[in-house]
Amino acid sequence: MSRLILAILCCLFLACNSANEQRPSAKYEEKKTSLEEMERDSPLKFLKVAASHHGNLINQTVVEGTVTNKATIVSYKNLEILITFKDENGSVLEKQKHTLDDIVKPGTTTDFKIKTGKVKGTASIIADMTSAIADK
Repeated sequence: MSRLILAILCCLFLACNSANEQRPSAKYEEKKTSLEEMERDSPLKFLKVAASHHGNLINQTVVEGTVTNKATIVSYKNLEILITFKDENGSVLEKQKHTLDDIVKPGTTTDFKIKTGKVKGTASIIADMTSAIADK
């Protein structure tokens, strides 16, 4: 009986050692590299923007929002945001592009504030991310 237990323990020990000798790190590095390439090539898939607006005392429209980076490896910079101003009926009054100088690291959210001239008749705004550059 003790020989049987000893034989089972030896088999388990050898199985564990052979599993450790496999190089999962090579496969991991390949997956990590392909994920990084995907994140670098498609920043708009990983960046989300949300914004709201209000007026200030000097007759400007203030757009405040957040940019969230859902990537796991790549940081992004030179974030270009398109702000679309709409009236009560949803018709487009004006579109403006703004570039944020912030660097958004993976898995983080960054706040932004844009002050612009008042667009007469604005009832709502939509903020969309139009481009970004992978940081290093």
